[in-house]
Amino acid sequence: MAAQSKSPEVERQLEVIRSGIEELIPEEELVRKLERSIASKEPLRVKQGFDPTAPDIHLGHTIGLRKLRQFQELGHQVVLIVGSYTALVGDPSGRSQTRPTLTEAEVHANPQTYLDQFFKVVDKSKTEVRWNGDWFKTMSFMDVLRLTSRFTVARMLERDDFDIRFTKGEPISVHELLYPLMQAYDSVMVRADIEIGATEQKFNLLTGRDIQAAYDVEPQVILTLPVLEGLDGVRRMSKSLGNYIGIAEPPKEIYGKVMSLPDSLIERYFRLVTDASPSEIEEVARSLRGGKTNPMTSKKELAHRIVRMYQGQKSADFAQEEFEKQFSRRELPSDMPTIALPPGAFRARDLVMRAFPNQYTGSSAGNLFKQGAVYISGERVTDVSKEIRVGRDPGSLGEVIIKVGRKVARVVPEGG
Repeated sequence: MAAQSKSPEVERQLEVIRSGIEELIPEEELVRKLERSIASKEPLRVKQGFDPTAPDIHLGHTIGLRKLRQFQELGHQVVLIVGSYTALVGDPSGRSQTRPTLTEAEVHANPQTYLDQFFKVVDKSKTEVRWNGDWFKTMSFMDVLRLTSRFTVARMLERDDFDIRFTKGEPISVHELLYPLMQAYDSVMVRADIEIGATEQKFNLLTGRDIQAAYDVEPQVILTLPVLEGLDGVRRMSKSLGNYIGIAEPPKEIYGKVMSLPDSLIERYFRLVTDASPSEIEEVARSLRGGKTNPMTSKKELAHRIVRMYQGQKSADFAQEEFEKQFSRRELPSDMPTIALPPGAFRARDLVMRAFPNQYTGSSAGNLFKQGAVYISGERVTDVSKEIRVGRDPGSLGEVIIKVGRKVARVVPEGG
C-alpha cells in the first residue's frame, strides 16, 4: 500500500522538527499527532524536564531549549518540568557511578536562576512550568508500588550504563532504578505528546512511552538531540567536568572560552548552538574546508555571535574589543583589577594568589606555573619560588602585571 501523502502544513512542520535532531521515534505517530493538531487547532504538548542540580545552564542545555522554541514558533505548547523530586535522585544516564544525593535545600535554591536563563531562549508567555514535586510528594507508598509494577528489572538492565555497571560488579542503588520511572510518570501527569532529550536520555524517553500506555495515556513521540562536546573537544559539556560555557557568565569569559575551543568544533558549534542560518553555516563549513578562511577568524565570529545571543550586541562588541586588546594587539584590558600590596619581596606563587584572591589554592596555583600559564610583567615564570619585588626602590618592578591564562591583574605598591 502506498504511503499516505502528507498535507503541506504537516510537511512544513516536519522539516523544522527534523532539523538538528538525532532520532525521531516513531515518525508515523508524529505525523498523526500533527494532522490531528492542525485539524482541531489544538497545540501538541512538548515536554522537556530539567533537574536543578546547579544554578546555571550552559550551551549544551541550549540545544534542547532552541528546539523547544522552534515548537513554540510552530504553534505548540511547551511544558517545562522542573525536577524538584527527580533531582533528589539524580539522573544515572551516562554515569559510571552513583550521583551524590542533593538535599531539598540545594534543589530549591537553583530553579529560579535556571528559569531566568531558560527564558533567554524559550518564550515565557508560551511555556507551562510544572514542578514534579507537586505530584510525587502526594504519592502514597501504594502509588509507588503500582508505578514500579509496570516495569521489569530485566528491562531496566537493558540500559547500557546499568548493564555495564552490573557486569563490572559496580554498585547500582535502588533509587537510581526509580529515576526512569519518575521521568516517565512526569509524562503521564502532563499528558505529553512529545518529549525531547539528549541521546543518552533515549532509554528514559522510551520508558515514558511504556508508562503512559500503562496508565491509558497516548504514548509520546520522542526526539533525541546531539550532545555538545565541551572545551576539551572530547567529553560532553558539563559543569562537573569544568569544560562548560555558561550563558550567564561575563561576556569576556564567554568570548574567551569560545576562542579556546579546538578548531575542529567551530562548524559544529555554529550548527548546534547559534542562530546562524543554514546558508551561513554552510558558508562557514565551506570556508574552513577550503582553507579560504583562517579558523581564528571564524572562531571570532562564533564567539561574538554567542555573546550577542545571550548578552546583547554591546556586550559582544566589548568582549571582542577586549580580546583584541589583550591577545591580538597585546594591550591590557580596560577593566583589569588592581591590587595594592605593601612594598617588598613576594614569592611568585604567593603573588599570584594575592592578585587573584579566593581563586586558587596553593596546589592549583603551582600547577599553573608547571603548565607555563603564568606571566609576570611579560615574562613567563615557571618557578613558584621566584622572588618578585614590588615597590619603588631600585630592583623592584613597581607596577606588576600578572597574566594567568585569560585573566589579568595589576599589582601596585601601597601608598603610590
